[in-house]
Amino acid sequence: MGTIEQWLAVGVMSALTILLRALPTLMHRSVLRSSWMIMLNLELPMCVMVILVTHSIVAGHSAAPIGHQIVALLAVALSYLRWRNALLSVGIGMGLLAMLTHYIR
Repeated sequence: MGTIEQWLAVGVMSALTILLRALPTLMHRSVLRSSWMIMLNLELPMCVMVILVTHSIVAGHSAAPIGHQIVALLAVALSYLRWRNALLSVGIGMGLLAMLTHYIR
C-alpha cells in the first residue's frame, strides 16, 4: 500500500471517529432518552470488555497464564456489575493481572 493510500485510510478513519464522537450532539434528545438507548449505554461497556478479554484469552497473545487472565476477567466483571464504572473495572483488572503475573508463577 502506497503513501497516498495510507494517508487516505488515516483520513477516512479520522473522519469516521470525529463523526461518531459528534453523533450524540447531533441526535435529537428524544432518541438519546429512549429506553433502548439507555439500555445500550448501561450494557455496552460490559459487553465490550467481555469481548476484548475473551479475545485475548482465546487468541493466546498474552504473556500471562490463562488462570491469571480468568481471575482478572472475573474481577473486571464483578467490579463493573458492582460499580458500573468501566474505567475503574479496567483498572482493577489490569492491576490484578499485573500483580498475579508478577508475584505468582
